[in-house]
This record gives sequence, C-alpha cells and structure tokens, in this order.
Amino acid sequence: MPSGESDAQSQPGASSVRYEETTKRYPGAGAPAVDKLTLEVPAGEICVLVGPSGCGKTTAMRMVNRTVEITSGDVLIGEHSVRDREPAQLRREIGYVIQQIGLFPHRTITENIGAVPQLLGWDKGRIRQRSAELLELIGLDPELGDRYPAQLSGGQQQRVGVARALAADPLVMLMDEPFGAIDPINRERLQNEFLRLQAEIRKTVLFVTHDIDEAIKMGDRIAVMREGGRVEQYATPAELLMAPANEFVEDFVGADRALKRLALMRVGDINLWEAPLAHVGQATAEVRTKLAAPDVEVPYALLVDSERRPLGWLTERDLAGDTVPRQADSPLGPVLEQDDVMRDALADLLQGESQYAPVIDHQGRIAGVLSVEIISEFLASPEAKTDEHTAAERPHG
Repeated sequence: MPSGESDAQSQPGASSVRYEETTKRYPGAGAPAVDKLTLEVPAGEICVLVGPSGCGKTTAMRMVNRTVEITSGDVLIGEHSVRDREPAQLRREIGYVIQQIGLFPHRTITENIGAVPQLLGWDKGRIRQRSAELLELIGLDPELGDRYPAQLSGGQQQRVGVARALAADPLVMLMDEPFGAIDPINRERLQNEFLRLQAEIRKTVLFVTHDIDEAIKMGDRIAVMREGGRVEQYATPAELLMAPANEFVEDFVGADRALKRLALMRVGDINLWEAPLAHVGQATAEVRTKLAAPDVEVPYALLVDSERRPLGWLTERDLAGDTVPRQADSPLGPVLEQDDVMRDALADLLQGESQYAPVIDHQGRIAGVLSVEIISEFLASPEAKTDEHTAAERPHG
C-alpha cells in the first residue's frame, strides 16, 4: 500500500500514519507500555486502537503528537518522522479530541474553536469565519459561537471539541475515547454524526476506545491490543469478526460475533421489503387488492402523504370503510433511515416491540420496510460474508 506523500496527494487534507517498531518504556517499569508497534494507517481512514485497560492504546496514540515521547522506533506522518518536529508545533498540526472535552470555560465557543488558529497567527476575522463554518459543519447554529461552554449541553460541547480539533485543517486527528462520557442516546447520535462528517472530510483518525462495539462501528481498521502493548490483530472489522487471529481476539470480540456483524452494515445496504402504500381518500378496495398480491411480504398497508412520507400502518378497521381515513388507527412505531447501522435498527425494532419499520431516505420519503425476519435471514445467509466485505470497503456515511 502506498504511503507518505503519495497518500497525501491521493487524499487531500489527510496523511498516512506509520508506526515502525515503536516502543515506549517508562523508567522503572518491568515491561514496555508499547512494544515494537508496527502498523500503517492509510490516509483518510479511521484506525481504532482497542483493548483492555493497561494495554498501551492511549500511549500508542499519544506518541503521534509526542505528548508521550518515543523510547525507540519511530512514528511517521507521511514520510516525515514526528521526531523531526518541535513538539509544540507538531501538536498544533494534529487535531486532538479527548473524553473530557477540555473546552476553556471563560472563552466563547468561537474563541475555543479558534484556539489553535490563534496560536498559528490567524487574524480575528479569519478565525470567526472558520468557527462559523465548522459550527455549521458539525450541525450547530453558528449563532452559538458567542455563547460559553456552560450554556451548551454535553453533546453540543463534544461537537465543539471535534470542531476545535478540525480548526486548522489537520492532516491527522487523535480521538481518545471522545464519546465515553456521553449518555448512550447522545453517544449513538454523536457516533453517527461523526461518521457522516468523516465521509465529507476524510481525515486520518486514530481513535482509542475500550468498547469493541464502538470499534467495529467506527473503524475502517482495528488494532486489537493486549497487555504489554502488543497488537494481536490488525484488520478490517469484517475480517476481525469472521476470522479472529487467536483465542485472545476471539474472547475480546465476544461470543455474539454474529450480532456484531450487524454493525458492519447499514439499512440501505440490504434488500428491503416493499409495503403496499395507501393514500388518504383512496378506495380501500384498491388497497386490499395490493395486500392480496402474491409477492407482498408486508401484511399491512402503509399510509403515506402526497410526498410519500409515512404516516401510519392501516389496520383492518381502517380498511372497513369505502375510503382510506385521514389518520391510521395503528401508530407508526419506529422509523428508520437508510444510513442507520443495522445493529441500531434491530435495537429500535425490539425496543418498539415491532416486527416491521418503514425506512426513509434523506428527504423523509419511504424507501422500503425493514423487518426482524430480514435481519434474521441476513445473519443466516452465506452470502452475508460477501456483503460485509463490500460494506467494509465502502466509505462511512
């Protein structure tokens, strides 16, 4: 695989990261924290370092920006050793997002985002413009730029932390358990938003987590580490789940590997069912004819508006009259998006106690129906492995 400057040219705004027998040994320690780490992260990909506490994953990540100094070996960004750069300048050129966010409480959001550009000598007008661009990019109102961190929610503050890391358009981003302190609902939302953002910006990201589920969801490649700072397997999520390198990796990934495979796929990656659609005022006889067709897999008709946006499921009582009513007797239940991860979609179905859920596109229009049966068949299908490899090669987002 090409590396260095050729990577940077093929992937603007990003650069490869290469560990070359990188070792960190702390004074007085009986064993190295990281032992001869050798791997390459291609430009524009997310590499997740995952493993139990004390395995050296954070140490490995922090050697990239020299907040932890290398004992032996090297780390290269493109073709350039991090050892050839002044640590302070190097850190200004690498984005860094931490779990505690670390926003300056007495600075506005704009000032927080502009912290590194200010150190690089940007003028105030350019910093304000860049902050507004990034707030919009991460899905926050640019008017929030004049507020202070305490006036934002935890999830909003974490997004600002990501924006601050992107402010100087770094070639590499380091993310140290960035969503670990967020509640589960917002954590899932932030993970999804970052993956959509990454599909646009295509940065090289080193992402540390102890959560294998998060690693499988977020990573283009995963390095499973164990005590002593050794990498037991470096592979794509699909390869990790289908062919664990050894017993340690197999145990760490977990016995529910089949369910974890769902994290590799998005709802739009599989064939959905088509529901019979019905419109307000339509003759119920027409709807019943659709339901009776031999190739119909969904036993209920879906009420949609004039833009084909789902409104609710029609019951027998709804179809008892001559025309379709304005409101469905049965609630719509969970509504999924094509970009939703399959594992999350299954959780929504189970939580909603529903066998079926409409899937919408980016305009909110019906794209199909996902069912528990489809998911079950997918997991049991031998073709699923091929599908997973295809999905793993597809960019996030």
